Amino acid sequence: MNKKLPADLAAEQGFLCSVISHPKIIDKAIDRVTDDHFTHFAHKEIWKSVLSLWQDRKAIDMITVTSEMEKAGTLVGAGGMEYVTEVATYVPTSANWKDYLDNMRNCMVRRKIFVASQRMMNDSLDMTKNVEEMQEEASKEIVSLNSTNVSTRHIGEVLNNCVNRWEEAARTNGAVNRGHDSGIRKWDFAIRGFRPRTLHVIAGAAKAGKTTSSLQMITNPAFEKNVPIAIISMEMGAEELLDKYIAQKAGINLSDLLDGKLDKGSYAKLSQVISKSAKLPIYIADEACMNVTQFKARCRRLVSENKVEIIMVDYAQLMEASGDPKNREREVAEVSRTAKILAKELNVCIVLLAQLNENGAVRESRTFYMDCDSFTKVSKDEESDDPFAYQFTITHNRHGGTPVIPIRFIKAQARFEEVEHEPN
Repeated sequence: MNKKLPADLAAEQGFLCSVISHPKIIDKAIDRVTDDHFTHFAHKEIWKSVLSLWQDRKAIDMITVTSEMEKAGTLVGAGGMEYVTEVATYVPTSANWKDYLDNMRNCMVRRKIFVASQRMMNDSLDMTKNVEEMQEEASKEIVSLNSTNVSTRHIGEVLNNCVNRWEEAARTNGAVNRGHDSGIRKWDFAIRGFRPRTLHVIAGAAKAGKTTSSLQMITNPAFEKNVPIAIISMEMGAEELLDKYIAQKAGINLSDLLDGKLDKGSYAKLSQVISKSAKLPIYIADEACMNVTQFKARCRRLVSENKVEIIMVDYAQLMEASGDPKNREREVAEVSRTAKILAKELNVCIVLLAQLNENGAVRESRTFYMDCDSFTKVSKDEESDDPFAYQFTITHNRHGGTPVIPIRFIKAQARFEEVEHEPN
């Protein structure tokens, strides 16, 4: 703990010398540099003066920087004109300014990690601190350190990447632009599967099959391709979810499984699915209740610790927000918005389940439509004589069409299967 924090004073001097001798460098670096990049007081003040001159569109050189610092009253404290002159003439060429900046950033990140770790240690010893808030802050701090620099790219560079992706799409029949398959072919075609940075809402009335169908869909990538997934359930317990999951994947009768009446053939299927599933990267968070802060912390931990790519939340209206509990519309709007932000921040796909009222509308909030990439309603097909005829109605889709997909509920196995329309 007595060691000095990471710093590269030579890189700081080299960078400042470069921008003073070639001010056009500032245009390229301005959105990548903050005061935190500098550790020496004099270097911070020199940078502030350079920045002030640049913002005022004034000439930048050793003399104008010195004059600007003198007017600001920081020249003497920064070592006077002698030190500014030393910095301004430190390197013979500005060609290596990017290397200097990279070294400065690396040291800055190391300092931030140290400070964040120290703050976490101090907070952990303070018994007055709320544990959930501490976890949220710690997770947020860690994720922010993992983020990369955001830079502005010329359209030519972006187009080049797009052309490569389009060519790959032609070679793979569009597979490069699709995410993980849900197993419902028409839904995957319309939505393009479970892709990173997307939010999908699957909604239905009570006992209309939204949880059962979503469980089947989200576990498909894990079961078929070993994709890490997570289920945050506030409605069903982990054991109840696994009952349905096992019946779905094994294709066995759920009632017989629960009543202990499986035949030899079903036992063989059960044994095979159990053996495979025990090794799959499926994580279940069985929560009696959860607020938005806990939700954010849990998602960040699932991604950082378990590398999950898809997160299902069952269901939105059961989550508590930080707003006025008397205004449910605002509360649910906060949940929806938080899920969208997390999907982008963590580079994952979030599947958010929602409850519909008797009229088929989303309870308390319409903001799902504004936040989500797709909105799918699960409901019975009222026009069919088959009591097990259901349908997926995609009412909103940012990346494709909005078809009605006929599906059939296989009640004994607690799963849905896609059906084709009969020819006219």
